[in-house]
Amino acid sequence: MRAQSLLLLVAFLALGSQLPTASGRKKGEKSGGCPPDDGPCLLSVPDQCVDDSQCPSRMKCCHKSCFRQCVRRVTVKLGACPEDRLHCLSPIQHLCHKDSDCRGSSRCCLGACGRDCRSPVRG
Repeated sequence: MRAQSLLLLVAFLALGSQLPTASGRKKGEKSGGCPPDDGPCLLSVPDQCVDDSQCPSRMKCCHKSCFRQCVRRVTVKLGACPEDRLHCLSPIQHLCHKDSDCRGSSRCCLGACGRDCRSPVRG
């Protein structure tokens, strides 16, 4: 009976190591998020990284214009930004740059006319 229990425990541990972490991150993915990537793609540059494991400890592999590079990670609040299908006719103006610029649980989201603080949706 003990051998069966031990075998079952080993099987659960092996299976658990293959699953994403409790926070929903992929294996090797660092906590935090990427800074906004609103810049235009001016020239094509090869990716400098493929995933977070290729970046120094406090950095993440993020999209920067047209390629991926290691950048300083930022704090990201829970929930997803609501989708905005409008197109702005006036110049783009950002009222925030990262989630920590927003009060409470609001997130800094890209809207039609720039970034502003919005209530997140479940995502």
